[in-house]
Amino acid sequence: MMERVNELASLLEEIVRDEVIKGLILISKEGKSESMVILEESVNKNKLAASSATLLSISSQVTKKLLDQTPEYILSFTQNNLIITLPVNTGMVLSALIDREKAESEGIENYVAKIQKVSEKVAVIVELSEYPKKGLFMNIKKTIPEAKTIAILTNEGVPLIVHPAEDAITVSGMISAISTISSSIVQNENSDYSVIASKEGMIITQQIDNDRLLAVAIPRKMKIKDIVEKIKVAVKESETQTIGMEGSA
Repeated sequence: MMERVNELASLLEEIVRDEVIKGLILISKEGKSESMVILEESVNKNKLAASSATLLSISSQVTKKLLDQTPEYILSFTQNNLIITLPVNTGMVLSALIDREKAESEGIENYVAKIQKVSEKVAVIVELSEYPKKGLFMNIKKTIPEAKTIAILTNEGVPLIVHPAEDAITVSGMISAISTISSSIVQNENSDYSVIASKEGMIITQQIDNDRLLAVAIPRKMKIKDIVEKIKVAVKESETQTIGMEGSA
């Protein structure tokens, strides 16, 4: 496992030695940073990670609806930077921060091709690691096998992972609204979790971190206290799971 971690970190650091590339970040589709090398001190790493996962999630759904296809990559232009975001595999996202002026001068397509090659190498390393068996989604499936639906989304209601994925956008929007209302019922108190109970089932919604929510639909026969405890264990375990490292080239 450690060999894979070192191999991944070395790969990212080697690419970032290119003076046009300011940074690379590998993110799970759950919105968690897995490995990064960022040279720009002004970059908010956590925001870049969450934004990249969210951007790919939304873009995938829009591309599916409008083109009935999946996106190969996404280009985001700011005043000084170009951000290339692309899927590594079904569970990971790679985002590259690039000097816009130099990239445009040398050819944006050249840098897209370069990052795509990096993505292919990362995919091999990730596949050979233990990561496909880890992550919050997998932890919930393992800890609560009775779960009928598992949804990981941003606070704004953008779905990161929803399984089963039917009408993921609508479901995520409603979960986000419920969480927002629940957290505002009592002033100056943070919301812990909320429960929607029906005759045969329950939906438990809980804040994962500052940016993400988790919702789990389960049979009514299970006790709320037991499920909440299992969710907290799964979340805590996912916080310690990583396949990479932060560094600087």
